[in-house]
Amino acid sequence: MEKIHGKKVFDSLGEVVDPKHTAVLVIDMQNDLAALDGIAVQVGGDVSQQRQIIPPLQRLLKVARSVGTKVVHIQVVIEQNFASVHPSWFYRYRNMTVRTPLDERIVEDTWGADIVDELAPEEGDITVKKHRVSAFIHSSLDQVLRSNGIQSVVITGTATSGCVLGTAQDAQWYDYYTVVARDCIAGGSPARNATGIALMNEGCDMPTSEELIAVWQDR
Repeated sequence: MEKIHGKKVFDSLGEVVDPKHTAVLVIDMQNDLAALDGIAVQVGGDVSQQRQIIPPLQRLLKVARSVGTKVVHIQVVIEQNFASVHPSWFYRYRNMTVRTPLDERIVEDTWGADIVDELAPEEGDITVKKHRVSAFIHSSLDQVLRSNGIQSVVITGTATSGCVLGTAQDAQWYDYYTVVARDCIAGGSPARNATGIALMNEGCDMPTSEELIAVWQDR
């Protein structure tokens, strides 16, 4: 800890990710976006990166829970009646490279919207639903984090240049110490993954999951 202009500031990764004030955010690791038989694959998308990050993410979450770090699953959903879908989103998806009709993906209370089995929430975990790219926009995430004394977030999940990037940026704007586990994020393609990493690397700590685990186990 150091003092800057009279304010106490964490000055090491160990201080930043201290379990007593840290939460791991698992972004959108849901069947439609990360399962081999989800809608993303059915329409020609590639979820190989999402599948590759599951083992290191499983290890990270296991250790996080064991040391008392909060685990928060972010679940993006579209309501059955499209209540929160703005017309601009229909326009946006019409122009995407891999087009998925909005009424066929991550629909609330369906298998597609469920968290993948390998990362299913466990007792003590928290699930926050969202309707936009950033997990902070029009959701309860900020309230949930502050209600649990969280000062730092470790961001994982999909997609690196989309929902992960948007959430990481907003976490900083909401004044959270922001860490991204760089081997636990998936971009859909190597190029998009690299773009997201380059942007986040400017303002976030980006350790590997093993580096985070070592920090927690050395406490």
